[in-house]
This record gives sequence, structure tokens and C-alpha cells, in this order.
Amino acid sequence: MEQYLHTSTWVRERSRPIVKWSAIAVGVIALAAVVWWFFSNRAKNAAELMARAMAAHQAIVQNPLPNLAPGQIAFKTEDEKHREAYRAFTEAANKYPSYNGDTARYFAAVHQLHFEADKAEATLKEIAQKDSDVGAQARMALAQRYEAVGKNDDAIAEYQRLKAKPGPIPTALIDLSMGRVYEAMGKTKEAADLYFAVASNKDLRSSELGSAAADRPAAIAPEKVDQLPPPEPAGLRFPGAGSVPFN
Repeated sequence: MEQYLHTSTWVRERSRPIVKWSAIAVGVIALAAVVWWFFSNRAKNAAELMARAMAAHQAIVQNPLPNLAPGQIAFKTEDEKHREAYRAFTEAANKYPSYNGDTARYFAAVHQLHFEADKAEATLKEIAQKDSDVGAQARMALAQRYEAVGKNDDAIAEYQRLKAKPGPIPTALIDLSMGRVYEAMGKTKEAADLYFAVASNKDLRSSELGSAAADRPAAIAPEKVDQLPPPEPAGLRFPGAGSVPFN
């Protein structure tokens, strides 16, 4: 009985602090729940916007419009597709920059190149300065843009910067691209050396990259053709070399 009275007195004396801290604890839990809901909802909305933008990116172009499967999008012209994809990716980047950010801006710029090339190039230049996977992809797109419009010196410079920090871009693809630009510039030795380096890589020889590189020396440096290793039989190609592994 004495212990009960002692405990009751202790609780009464501290009832206000206990109620106060209990209320604070409940408030913290409620706030954490609201914050969790807010950010999870934002993440869901950001993902949905990107999914809609990617649907436009992958859309079919056909006139008249085809019958579509659920989730598919189609446009009658390439111009319509590029403008809608640009709009969708821009919306995703602007509404949820912390989730979609540079990735959405990169895809938007890739489509914007088809109708506002100068603005798209400026965006790709900005993103290409970032040491990230999407930064490397932006530099690749920028180099390809320069190559397409005949700015060969600028294209080579971008490909060389990319090769120093390739990120997810295969170095063989960069070499093949530089070889193509050098060939367009009439620098056949530089082009042939790059083609030969890719085609003579035994792990790449039977891949699409290796085959593309092997086709060019025959035209610009036939003396190198006999030095190339033969492609491996299809059933013996190694995984990662652009083929199905042998079982």
C-alpha cells in the first residue's frame, strides 16, 4: 500500500510533464507520417510524369495512326513526337527537379535539337559539365550533334573529353565515332587506327561495334585488313560481346 501511494504521488507530481512529452511524441509521429506521405506522393507523381514522357520518347510515328496497345502513344509526324516529348520531359524536370532533374532535361534537349537546336545545345553543354552518367550521355549527344552538322573539330574535342570520362558510354563506341569524324575530315590514318583498335579487340570482334569497325579499314586502309582477327563463330561468342552466351 505504501508503495502504491508513493507511486501515485510520483505520477501526480509529474503528470503535466508526462502529458506534455506524450503529446510531443504523438505530434512528432504524426509529423513524420505527413512528411513520409508527402515525399512518397511526390516520388510517385515524379515517376508517373517521367513514365508519360518516356512513352512519348518511345512513341510510334505512323500516318495513319495504328491500333495501339494499352500504354502506347503514336504520332503522325516526327515533329509532333519531338515537340510532345520535349514538353513532357520539360514538365517532369520543372515540377520535380530533385527527382527527375538532369535526366529529364537531357531527354528534353535531345528532342529539342530537332526544332530549337541552339537552345538544346546550350542545355547539353551545361549538363555535360557534370561528372555523372547523364553528364556523359549529354556530352555524347553534343558530340553527335556537332558531327551531324559538320562541326568536325568540335565533335572530335567533345569525343576526346568524353573518352577521358566515359561514364556508361563504351569507349569502343567513342573510338568508332571519332574514327567516323576523322574519316569525314580526310584524316584516314587517324580513322584507320581507331577502327583497327576496336576491330582487333577479341572481346569486341564479333559484336556489332567490332563488325562496324572492321568494315571500314577495307575502304581506307586495306593493308590492315589481313591483320584483323577473324570473328568468332556465333555459338562461341562471349557474354558482353554483343551475343547470346553459349550454353
